[in-house]
Amino acid sequence: MAQVDVDSETTSRMASGSILENGELLSWEANGNPNRDDEESPYRNLRFPTEGSLAMDEDPNSPTSHLFSFAPTAAESKWSDTSSYATKKKVYSWFQLSNGNWELASIISTSGTESVISLPEGKVLKVKSENLLPSNPDILDGVDDLMQLSFLNEPSVLNNLQYRYSRDMIYTKAGPVLVAINPFKKVPLYGNNHIESYRRKSIDSPHVYALTDNAMREMVRDEVNQSIIISGESGAGKTETAKIVMQYLAALGGGSGIEYEILKTNPILEAFGNAKTLMNDNSSRFGKLIEIHFSQTGKISGANIQTCKVTSHIGS
Repeated sequence: MAQVDVDSETTSRMASGSILENGELLSWEANGNPNRDDEESPYRNLRFPTEGSLAMDEDPNSPTSHLFSFAPTAAESKWSDTSSYATKKKVYSWFQLSNGNWELASIISTSGTESVISLPEGKVLKVKSENLLPSNPDILDGVDDLMQLSFLNEPSVLNNLQYRYSRDMIYTKAGPVLVAINPFKKVPLYGNNHIESYRRKSIDSPHVYALTDNAMREMVRDEVNQSIIISGESGAGKTETAKIVMQYLAALGGGSGIEYEILKTNPILEAFGNAKTLMNDNSSRFGKLIEIHFSQTGKISGANIQTCKVTSHIGS
């Protein structure tokens, strides 16, 4: 182990030198202490060991013999007190308006069980603190997995989905669940190039392709049947999502030509049993169970499609 010895002459030269602190020239007295008139400096009580400062019976090789001592004073309190920063930093929370919409409000003050908040349009309200929900920091805006949010409440989830949706990122993960929002327009997220990218794992963003690829790999690896459940309200894009899933499976397990026959069944299934709803002019009135069979090598070997009529029961 290398040792560095510092003699008293070297120490003396260091004590008489000068250093720069925050752009100012700082002189040192012979006793090794800073010569500063500023009593608020956090270095004013820093005591450096000098020649003869060690006791005669003290072991100079002891690891504690050269420890510096810090004695906090009242003048130093403002250097370590960060409470003023907390008061200047604005705190935001979600507040639900009478129409059901959520607004991100700035908390002006809190007293007891009530808080004074300011809405984005400048309106100031006095509300109960229990009606406010915490918001996430800006750094978490647009995360691709909702599980990464610090606060997983309704307005925070909706805000994150809206943030991604406005940027054509229609897919968001929620752990093992994939949330898909119908863009009602063409988005450049599909096709052979994207299929190849997800197959090679060169893209890790949430997508139906990624979910289908995981199910396919686990089926081949564990030799266990896999299920992909697609649910949502009318017009959410369930039928389109099912076609995207089969498109990816056909690309991975193709070769026999049967994958194209499976894709051709979609127009037939959509040709009957549909109805018009508020959100969809061609809403399916039946559920579909599509079974796709694979060989031991992972190639599609057959398929079975079942339908069931969707009925609603109105209680008396």
